[in-house]
Amino acid sequence: MANFPSRIRQRLPLADLASAAVWASLGAALVIHGCAPDSVAKDPTAPRHALPSAPVAVTPAAPAVPAAPVVVVAPVVPVFEQRPSVPSTEPDLRIRVAALRSASPLVRLTNPSGKLVMQGAGLAPRAVRTPVDVRQTANGWRVVELAGSKRAASMEVALAGPIEFHPPAGVHGVVAFDGTDWPGPLRLVPLADEPGVPGAIDVVIDVPLERYLPGVLAKELLRSWDLEAFKAQAIAARSFAICEHAHWSSVRHYDLIAGEASQAWVGVTKDPKPREAVQATRGMVLSFEGRVVPCYYSSTCGGTPANAAESLTHNPNHGIAPLAAGATAATAHRDCCADAPRFRWQQSFANAVICERIRRWATDQREAQAEREAQVVRVAQVERDGRMQPACAVAPVDGAALGKNASPLKGAATPITATASASVTAAQALKVESVTSEPSVGTRASTPASPSPAASATGVPAAVSVPVATVRSAAQVPARNGIVDIADDAPLSELTALTAIRSINIIAVNAAGRPTSLAIHDAAGHVLQLRAEDFRRAVNYAREGEPTPKDRLNSSHLLQVTVKGTEIQFVGQGFGHGVGMCQYGAQSMARSGANALLILRTYYPGAAVVRAY
Repeated sequence: MANFPSRIRQRLPLADLASAAVWASLGAALVIHGCAPDSVAKDPTAPRHALPSAPVAVTPAAPAVPAAPVVVVAPVVPVFEQRPSVPSTEPDLRIRVAALRSASPLVRLTNPSGKLVMQGAGLAPRAVRTPVDVRQTANGWRVVELAGSKRAASMEVALAGPIEFHPPAGVHGVVAFDGTDWPGPLRLVPLADEPGVPGAIDVVIDVPLERYLPGVLAKELLRSWDLEAFKAQAIAARSFAICEHAHWSSVRHYDLIAGEASQAWVGVTKDPKPREAVQATRGMVLSFEGRVVPCYYSSTCGGTPANAAESLTHNPNHGIAPLAAGATAATAHRDCCADAPRFRWQQSFANAVICERIRRWATDQREAQAEREAQVVRVAQVERDGRMQPACAVAPVDGAALGKNASPLKGAATPITATASASVTAAQALKVESVTSEPSVGTRASTPASPSPAASATGVPAAVSVPVATVRSAAQVPARNGIVDIADDAPLSELTALTAIRSINIIAVNAAGRPTSLAIHDAAGHVLQLRAEDFRRAVNYAREGEPTPKDRLNSSHLLQVTVKGTEIQFVGQGFGHGVGMCQYGAQSMARSGANALLILRTYYPGAAVVRAY
């Protein structure tokens, strides 16, 4: 997998993680809002108590005994990862296309040529005849060639880690799985301690970024839409993928999910329009102050944009201009998507159903908080040498600490732990939401820095690389159930006991008029305040391995909420989180003659399109 040459990883001693865990137990809000006050220094002018004078017997000096090391726990400033520098080469991505959580799942793979090449760490490449059935065993993998036929042949593969299947080169360079042609190779990653699910597997595809993108556009947009809308989507999707790759490359064994939690992806597509849009914008990304913008987007903003930092993420580094179109009424693109099918809508949910989903969401959020802190302590216990660590730093999360698995062809493989490989479900962490998929919610880090790029002869500025130090706080480690963004500012304890809702009120809106905070009045008389987007996230919640609810709240842009009998009725606007580009709005602009650059300038104010490679 390609690494960015300008990217520098700062590695700090693991004992910092112990400090992080202790501080987290004192107040998780500090992870969001900053550092604790400095410890109080001893006053050098304070009176000293003298020891009474007395005869002292002189005895032979005893051998010096080394003093025991003293562990000094200092306040920790959580440091969030910066947005990545603009890459100079095309990165290779790892896309998780399936999370198989049933006991001992069976994977069937095929290829039009009838052959695949099986590989793994320490395993010599071997041609196998398709269909191939693969199942995890106690000692590795059971692989069956010509599965389902009279000539089926079974073999036991002693391989503790992932196993890969590569397609032949040329026109047959795909691996077919679950009815879809994926631009292989395909990797099966075992999850060693997935709770209650022996043999759980993640299915991951390794693919270059530019080969990945046409399948994203083919799924994200409607085929009849204008080419300029496809070009804008290509640049946004490329920028988003680069940020996800940079963030997750040292944390887990995949960068993105083929679905609502990241970007929708159909694998190989023959549709000419997505391919043309990707080719025409090759290497172009959205940049702000020298770093790539994590280009969130959603189907329909409802005419009122959201700001990432106040609705979508708890990471303060998301407070950059391109992700804050709703910060002022002047940048609000009202009625840009008035012709979208879900520009205005009404929905009704059973009160009991909403309460049950909120309880499950809050329960898993609290478990994620505990897991986050416990994980930091476990990692810190690996190396505890008593050295005092810097007070305002946190050790980076790397593959060795978390049991990360790279491709088995690139290094030794070890079983992945469920904590390290926890996937992000659609209801737990939204990255982007398309016109062809249901909404979901999530986060990503970004910190502006460095100069703006200079213009090139083509009119698209050349990129200026900015070194990136990747230092993460404990808050950025994936927790159980795949939760990566914990709602530390929500009343989670009270929400776990929610049984009935009496009313829901909008108590805060952004400058564009979009709700940012809600107050839930429960049957016990409590008033529970939480972010509007967290409320939608909770109502739409599904745990890892569970299907997402069919009846999901379209948007947190609520106009009116009425509790009527056993039902809760919602009137609202838009479909999705509303941060970044509105896909229906982009198509409306393209239909009116706007090009991709104007579309992106509208939805990511202050950002510039640059050619990275």
